[in-house]
Amino acid sequence: MRTRLLATTLALAGCMSSTGPVLADYPVYRVVNVDDHDTLNVRATANPVSAILAELPPHAEMVEVLEEEDGWGRIIVDGVEGWVSLAYLTPMDRPAAGETSAPGGLICSGTEPFWGLTIGTDGGAEFYDAYSLGEERAVRITEGRVATGRFYPFAYRLDGEVEGLAIIDRRECSDGMSDLGYGWRAYVDVRDGEGGARLLEGCCRTPVRH
Repeated sequence: MRTRLLATTLALAGCMSSTGPVLADYPVYRVVNVDDHDTLNVRATANPVSAILAELPPHAEMVEVLEEEDGWGRIIVDGVEGWVSLAYLTPMDRPAAGETSAPGGLICSGTEPFWGLTIGTDGGAEFYDAYSLGEERAVRITEGRVATGRFYPFAYRLDGEVEGLAIIDRRECSDGMSDLGYGWRAYVDVRDGEGGARLLEGCCRTPVRH
């Protein structure tokens, strides 16, 4: 299994272009038309009278919509999956990872074994897993590209306390521990002096900026 996954990872990395804007991924929005002393409700279904599961503050940004239905958008925020009215959202540009053409502002993680990768918008990243005992290791995104002639997947070359390659694809994903339906799947091939080389799989999300 590891051999097949690694071959897929390397094949994807070999067919990527290095230029161009971040395109055709799940759209991100900012909250609008909400009073400074009010909040935007996140509801259980795409219905204005369904149960309120969470709230978004006014002017929240990077609200990633994974699915649309009758003027509503499905989002994940603070560990909750629900629906918000698109009437209170306006599109915004998704930031890149530093000077690359791959998206930044993603949080990826997996279980059995547990691991996590945070991809910033400044070209920096952080990685942790069982070999670091959960302690985050500083990483740089030295290259970020999208598959040639495609809108995804994206590949990120990692350099720093951990080195390797992350492939992030626009695919439905389950973390195996919750009912959340993530929109990104990640394969991360990393190596360091603590755990050697390992290939990891998990899901990614775009955290809301409050």
